[in-house]
Amino acid sequence: MKKKEDIQFMDKVIGALRKTATELEEFRVQTALGKAEAKDKYEEIKKKFNLFIHHSAFKVQGFKEKIEELNTKFDELQVQLALGKAETKDAFKKQKKQLLLTLHDIEVKIKTNETLSRLYALTLIEIEQFKIQLEILEQKFNKDKTETKDTYENRKKDFNSFIDKLKGKYGKKKEETKLEHFQTEISEAFDHFKKAFSKP
Repeated sequence: MKKKEDIQFMDKVIGALRKTATELEEFRVQTALGKAEAKDKYEEIKKKFNLFIHHSAFKVQGFKEKIEELNTKFDELQVQLALGKAETKDAFKKQKKQLLLTLHDIEVKIKTNETLSRLYALTLIEIEQFKIQLEILEQKFNKDKTETKDTYENRKKDFNSFIDKLKGKYGKKKEETKLEHFQTEISEAFDHFKKAFSKP
């Protein structure tokens, strides 16, 4: 991978991370204000994520088998996303559990293959965003979360400064970007960000 392509790739990833942070902030505010019932919001994010997955199918020469294996998992995920409306907390939890299992399989397949890692880097970010949205909704279903705005704001600042550091780090690197390190860093960033939504 040439240096110029590496920088373009990183710019795309950093752009996607910034977009995710903004969208999660909007999502958190909407659910906190009660603009939508949790079950309706769940349907909305399932449809949006389903559309994204639909557009994420790739056909790449030389990796046909691996891609097809992954596309089978994407198909499975789309079936789950198209399931009927979760009217109760139990129905939501059941759907969430199945979705997380399938998402885990997809993530493992992507992360263990370097070519797929590049192709699906943005998909991994979307998956993380969807998982955080599920966490926010579960708390809404439980209705036992007291909003800890200060904690959330601090985590958000940490996440944004992480993105800036990442941009600086990979923007200057002369050697080829080591994707596995980069993936670990992104996972760590999302773990950090997820804490803003979990119970204190």
